[in-house]
Amino acid sequence: MKKIYIAGKVTGLPKDEVVEKFAAMQKKIENLGFEAVNPIEIVKDFNTPWNQAMRLCIAALTLCDAIVLLPDWINSNGAKIEWDISKQLKIPDFRGTDFGLVDLKAHLSKK
Repeated sequence: MKKIYIAGKVTGLPKDEVVEKFAAMQKKIENLGFEAVNPIEIVKDFNTPWNQAMRLCIAALTLCDAIVLLPDWINSNGAKIEWDISKQLKIPDFRGTDFGLVDLKAHLSKK
């Protein structure tokens, strides 16, 4: 099954808001028939130091077939790092919009 990493802003936002938006995208990805890799499930403790959380998330990202960028990703240093790494590793990126998810499904269904 194809793995899709979810990237978006976490730091500085209320925990409930973060959990909800990542879970909503996870559900959308799973409904397309892919495995969602949710960083909130990778780093369960919101008190984990940022650099340790990023190491765990980057390791997970490297095993994924694509990355979906939530609308607020551009306001997150961590998500921008994840996006940059995905570009360097030639992991395709898609926007976390309905149109972006249609593109994701079409792209990964070809492979």
